[in-house]
Amino acid sequence: MYSAKVHFWLVGLGPEEAKTLMGIEPLERFTHTFMENFSMDALRADVSPAVITVVIADEAAGFAPGALREAAGAEAKLIWNTADAGTLSEAALSSLDAIWGKPLTPALLSFHFAALQRRMKLEKDKWLAETYLSHTIDPVPDLIWYKDVLGAHLMVNDAFCEVVGKTKEDIAGRGHCYIWGLTPEEYAQGEYVCMETEVEVIQQGMTCVFDEQVKAPEGMRLLKTYKTPIRDVDGRVMGTVGVARNVTKEREYQRKILEMAQTDALTGLANRRYFEDYLNGLKGVRQKIFIYFDLDSFKHINDTYGHAMGDMVLVQVSGRMKRAFSDAFLVRLGGDEFLAVFLEKISREVVEKRVQDFIEDLQDFFENTKNMEVLSTSAGIAVGDAETSVDELLRQSDFALYAAKRAGRACCRFYDSSMTEESE
Repeated sequence: MYSAKVHFWLVGLGPEEAKTLMGIEPLERFTHTFMENFSMDALRADVSPAVITVVIADEAAGFAPGALREAAGAEAKLIWNTADAGTLSEAALSSLDAIWGKPLTPALLSFHFAALQRRMKLEKDKWLAETYLSHTIDPVPDLIWYKDVLGAHLMVNDAFCEVVGKTKEDIAGRGHCYIWGLTPEEYAQGEYVCMETEVEVIQQGMTCVFDEQVKAPEGMRLLKTYKTPIRDVDGRVMGTVGVARNVTKEREYQRKILEMAQTDALTGLANRRYFEDYLNGLKGVRQKIFIYFDLDSFKHINDTYGHAMGDMVLVQVSGRMKRAFSDAFLVRLGGDEFLAVFLEKISREVVEKRVQDFIEDLQDFFENTKNMEVLSTSAGIAVGDAETSVDELLRQSDFALYAAKRAGRACCRFYDSSMTEESE
C-alpha cells in the first residue's frame, strides 16, 4: 500500500563505490534517488517527512558524525565508512546508525546495502501494520486494549481514552489502578480492578466473556468484556487483548423498560400483569395473605374535581401504602383498587392491626385535606396456603372487601365461606 522514497546522500565515496550502490535495485514499493552536490545546507533543505534520508559518509570526507546528524535530523539513517571504528568517540558512535568497515569491496558493499534495504522495509512494514491496527481499532466505539502479563497497558483505542479520561501517551505502560483512578484502598480490596478475570484468561488460555464493573471518572460503568490471551512464538501467553462494550446505558434502558412493563406509571406500584406473573411463578410459599383495598366515594372526587385531583389522591394513598407495608408486595390493580400481599407467616392479629392502623391513618389524612373529606378506605383480607391460587385469593379478598363496605366502610374484614354463600 505504501510507497517509500529514499534519498541517498553519498558523502566522500569513490566513483566505483557510488556506481555499485546505484546499480542495486530497490525493493518493492521503494524508489531510490542518489543526491549529488553534497553540502550541509543542501542536506538540511532536503529533509522531509515525505522521504527517508540516508547519509552514507566516508571518514575521509572530513565531516564529523555529530554535524552530519544535526543536519540530517533524528529520523535519518547515518552510516559511517571507516577503517578503524575503534577510534570513534562515544559521542560520534551515538550519532551513527551503522558502521561499514573499510575496505569496501563491491560484494561487501552490496551485502551492507541489502541489509540496509531490509531494515528500511521492516520499519515501513511495521509502520504499516501499526497504521492498519490504529485505523481499525480507533473508529470502533467499544473499548480495546492490549496488556502484557503483568497488566501494563501497551496499546488502547480512542474509545478507551475517552472513558478513562486520559491520553494514549499517559496510558502506555501503566496499570489498571492508575488508569481508572482507583484509591489504594479500592485497589487493595480488589474492587473494580478486573485482576481476577485477567488471571482467569491467562490460566485458561482461551477467550473468556465477563460482566465487569469499573470505576470511571464519570462514575461506575458496567462493561461486557471479551478477553483473549496473546501467545509468544513458543506458545506461552505473553499478554492479553480485551474488547469491552460499555453497556451501562443499555442496561439502564433495559431496567427502565422492564420497570415500565412491571409498574403502574402513576403510583410506582406493581401493575396487575406483573403481579399475576410474579405470584404464579412462586414456589414453596407456605402462606399467602391478600389485602384488597378500595377507596370509598372515589368516583365523587373524579366527577366533582376532575381526574387530576383523583390522580393526586391515588398518589397519596400509594405513598402511604409504601410506608405502612414496606415488607409487602404492593399492587395497583386498577382505578382506586390496591393490593398488599404478604408471603411470609404473619398472624391474623398482626395483619388486622396493621391494616386498621393504615385505614385510620388515611382517614385522618382525608378528613384534614380539602375536598377529600368524603373519602374513606375499606379492606378485605384473605389467607391461603401454598395450594391456593392467585385467582382464588383475589376472589376471596374481594368478597371480604364488600363485606367491609356493608359493615359501614373504613374498616377491614377477613374472608370466610359465609361471604360466598351470602353473595349467591
